[in-house]
Amino acid sequence: MNRPASLVAAIFLIIIALAQLCRAIFGISITAAGFEIPVWPSAFAAIFLAALAFWLLKERRQNE
Repeated sequence: MNRPASLVAAIFLIIIALAQLCRAIFGISITAAGFEIPVWPSAFAAIFLAALAFWLLKERRQNE
């Protein structure tokens, strides 16, 4: 079964994971509502999102 939505979701997750990884590497600061968000959670977010993306791609490949 061809599932284009799962492919789009996986690509979207990979892009967000790369953005989080870049933030963690370059130490880009983000301020929301006057509070500075620490950089260290971005490393965990990058790992988590990348794992979800590859899990989705693996599941997609098994169903082909």
